[in-house]
Amino acid sequence: MSQETIDRLRANLEAFNRTGELDVEDLDPSFELHQASSIIDTAGVFRGREALRDALRELQEAFEGLSFEGERFVEAPSGEIVVVIHVRGRGRGSGMEIDNRIAHVWTYREGKAVRLVVYEDPTEALEALGMN
Repeated sequence: MSQETIDRLRANLEAFNRTGELDVEDLDPSFELHQASSIIDTAGVFRGREALRDALRELQEAFEGLSFEGERFVEAPSGEIVVVIHVRGRGRGSGMEIDNRIAHVWTYREGKAVRLVVYEDPTEALEALGMN
């Protein structure tokens, strides 16, 4: 994986935080999102570019002031990119504040993201890749 790929991931997160929109051009049409969630009902495996947009839209509907700050970007020995993300927001209905760290593990093939696995605990993501 290249620094260019990490830079694109960082730029996409920053753009999402500014605009609320996600650029899906870096996603392969067969993209898979593996989502774990104990906050709202977004857990499961979702396929296709729109799957990621749909999951983010659901989160945006549930939380106001939602932001995903990429704090750490690390290439795993296997080639995946681990992104430790600081998530903040407030529940629209409950007013509950969220202030958590999660991890995204991105898998790329031929310059396109083919898989994103979301971990609720960054330590679990690093352990899954043998990086603890």
